[in-house]
This record gives sequence, structure tokens and C-alpha cells, in this order.
Amino acid sequence: MSKNLKGTIVRGRPKKFDRDSVLEKAMSLFWRFGYEPTSMSELIEGTGTKPSSLYAEFGSKEGLFCAAIEKYLATYGQARDAILEQDELPLPQVIEQLLRASVEWFTDAEMPPGCFMVAATFGMSAADDALFQQLSQQRNSAEKKVVECLECRVGKGELPDNTNCVLLGKYIVNVIQGMSVQARNGANRDELSGLVDIFMSQWAGITAV
Repeated sequence: MSKNLKGTIVRGRPKKFDRDSVLEKAMSLFWRFGYEPTSMSELIEGTGTKPSSLYAEFGSKEGLFCAAIEKYLATYGQARDAILEQDELPLPQVIEQLLRASVEWFTDAEMPPGCFMVAATFGMSAADDALFQQLSQQRNSAEKKVVECLECRVGKGELPDNTNCVLLGKYIVNVIQGMSVQARNGANRDELSGLVDIFMSQWAGITAV
């Protein structure tokens, strides 16, 4: 509050609710500690938001978590898809870009280590099955994007006609998820980049008939 020239008390304009900023902070908390271990009181304190504002905007902790998932996918999911959709690049370059981008995301000093979609499931109980299934569906969707990229390259003759794209896609995604776990366990960017080097050095053999 402040006073005008006549000495009358004037109330300051209410602070505008910054939804994007709140989601960024909430996502970071879920990412670092997992869904279940992160309490609503920690979310209120961590986002610097009044409980009434948080509940009015998201309805519940589950609603806030779902919104955080959407924000993550809008950032990292779209970036992943953009890499996979580079039809002008040879497939090995596309896959290497995907792996190296994942390394950068998993070791970004501004964010918790690893992948949000993997880390956020930590501590989920049976009561959280609906949320767990939602995350699983999103991870399956990400895997499907990789498979679709591979299938497209089979059609272009970059992979043999008898390539098992589903299995190869699952293998690539497992490499990415493994690096996420390694990042959570303290692996640094150089170490994860070394894993990419090893994978790409084996690419010709992996994709051979």
C-alpha cells in the first residue's frame, strides 16, 4: 500500500498470476523429486503462489502436474519431433542429433538432471495409476515418433526393407532412457557424449541386414 498526494491510502495493484512462471517452477520440483514426494505445500512455497490462486488455476496437485507435463512436451517434445522430421538429413545424422540433444537436455545445469517423463514417476503409488498411465502413453508416443521416422527411411531406401523398425526404435529409446538414468546418477555431459560416440560407431552394424 502507498499514499497519494492527498495522503489517502492507495492499495497496490494485485500481482498478476504468471502461469508460465508457476508451471516452470512446479515442473522443476516434480522433475527433481517426483510426483508423490512433492507435497502441495512445497509446490505453494516453491512457486511463490497463494494457495487460492494455485487451486483456482489448476484445481489440484494432479491438475498442476498434468499442466507441467503439457509444458514439458511443448518444449522438449516439440524439439524432439523437429529433429526427427529433418527429412533432408541422412538418418544417422538425425539419430545422432536426437541422442546429443538428449545429452544436452539431461545435463542442463538450469534444470534437474535426466528426463522429466521418467523422473516424475518416482514414488508414484497405486492411487496414482491414472497419472502413471498418462506418462506411459506419452513415452509410448515418443517411441512411436522414432519408429515412424525409421519406417519413413525404409521407404527411402536408407534402411533395409526387412528392418524391424519397432524393435530398432525401442532400442534407440532405451539408449536415451538409459542416459537419463545415468544423468540422474551423476553422469556428466562428457560421459554421456561418450556413450553416444559408442552407439554411433556401431550404427552400421546395428542397422545391417
